[in-house]
Amino acid sequence: MLVEIRVSNFALIEDLTLRFKPGLNVLSGETGAGKSIIIGAINLLLGERAATDQIRQGEEGAFVEGIFEGPALCLPEIETLLEEAGIENGETLIVAREISRNGRSVGRVNGRAMPIFFLKELGGLLVDLHGQHQHQSLLRPGYHLELLDLFGGERAAAARRRVESLFRKRQELRERLAELGHDSAERERRMDILSFQINEIREARPDPDEEERLLREEKILAHAEKLKELVAGAYNEIYRGDERRAVPAVLDALAASQSRLEEAAQIDPELAPLVGMLESASAQLEEISFTLRDYQAAFEYNPAELAAVQKRLEQLRILQRKYGETVAEVIAFGQRAEEELNRLQNSESLARELEEEIAAVSRQLEEASCQLSSLRREAAAGMEPLLESALQELALPGARFTVCITEEDNFTVRGRDRVEFLFSANPGEEVKPLAKIISGGEMSRVMLAIKTIFAGQERIPTLIFDEVDAGIGGAAIQAVAEKLALLAVHHQIICVTHSPQIAAMADHHVRLYKELSGERTKTRAEPLNPGERRAEIARMLDGAEIDQAGLQHVDSLLGRAERFKKEARSETV
Repeated sequence: MLVEIRVSNFALIEDLTLRFKPGLNVLSGETGAGKSIIIGAINLLLGERAATDQIRQGEEGAFVEGIFEGPALCLPEIETLLEEAGIENGETLIVAREISRNGRSVGRVNGRAMPIFFLKELGGLLVDLHGQHQHQSLLRPGYHLELLDLFGGERAAAARRRVESLFRKRQELRERLAELGHDSAERERRMDILSFQINEIREARPDPDEEERLLREEKILAHAEKLKELVAGAYNEIYRGDERRAVPAVLDALAASQSRLEEAAQIDPELAPLVGMLESASAQLEEISFTLRDYQAAFEYNPAELAAVQKRLEQLRILQRKYGETVAEVIAFGQRAEEELNRLQNSESLARELEEEIAAVSRQLEEASCQLSSLRREAAAGMEPLLESALQELALPGARFTVCITEEDNFTVRGRDRVEFLFSANPGEEVKPLAKIISGGEMSRVMLAIKTIFAGQERIPTLIFDEVDAGIGGAAIQAVAEKLALLAVHHQIICVTHSPQIAAMADHHVRLYKELSGERTKTRAEPLNPGERRAEIARMLDGAEIDQAGLQHVDSLLGRAERFKKEARSETV
């Protein structure tokens, strides 16, 4: 539920904090006190469009923050939405919205910046706001179907899940069939291309490891003369030396050094280890010289071999330009091409199999849709008298309510049914779609009637009603007040009202008022204690000076309200 809202620099509000409680919360005040401003601020939290003229005059930006708590935060749909957005869901959810003069609007959830559409989606799970101009959902047939299925309970829900599953399965099968292609000429053209690509790769017989080996061979062969010269020079320096420059071989020089060290070691035994090290070095050099000699003897430069290596490398590069950056990618391309060719070669038989499966699923879908439609008609038959009864209790004794179910030409995930609520406020008048005939006052009562029969099923924790009493009076006001009290057993209700009967039903009452501070007008709010509440309801009765008779009337309203709430809540225990 919404436990607190803080508003800064929004319209007439400089800085205002409102706290709400479970049950029925009433906001009252004289016309222009700022009640609609509070609703506008809440709308911002719910992702509604922001406007710069909402910012308090002289300020650069406005800020609204709402704090939500309670078990509703653990509902699967809320947890899933927050998890997908990477937002940690704890015991408290803080939703904020900031708007600036430059038109910038920023939404935050638990301190994390989120797009406004996310606020709208989240807000729709947390709050259901109804006002004189905010009943659009009741005018949409799509919403009517959702309400009917909700009324149908688990049986309707299970039938709908089956329809959805079969519908999606058929869509998947149709997509697979489309992938096979129905154009035989196109299929043949594609098979020819694949065959050419496969044969080109097969004939080349690429090896994922050969490119590295070929590049190494190319380098050696391309520098054969230089390589042979360097190896011969190294061998000669180790084994033969340079007679022209009187430079002895490295091995001869080491042998001379070893002889001198052996003689020195006889004088100083500590030099003996060095003799062994020279012996090891001489042996290693001799081994190196033998290896260099054998390398020279085996080395043969063949220009044809270099040409062959370069030709093979060019062949691989052609394949790489066509089918992949590496030889491994070329091989993988060939494998995929073979798989696709195999599918196309067998496409006719696969197509027949898929068509048979689609036909079978279509029959199942038709059967499931008929079953769902039957359950919907059964639910409609139960829903209509309940709504008519609720409307009678709301001072619409002649009202008729009909759930019209018609069959569409095509299936959707919700079946083939189109559901629309039809309404007539007066006896003898034909029932017609809500959007065509219903007035504001009638809409409020229809909405309340619907909310009442769904009170225990609807999962949205907070319902907000903005002047639900507008356009109605007399006995209807008392009936509306009682329906709000009943809803408050299952939901947190926040209601902006001018009605003393509704105010008398409140569990928590806040008065909004304006005050002049300096040269600026500010909206203020104060929670009312029992005595203050008594006086406020008396003001709401006639606006005149409060007298004893008025207070007695208020006490009568309060007593009646308490008796009704006590009885209503005892019945739900």
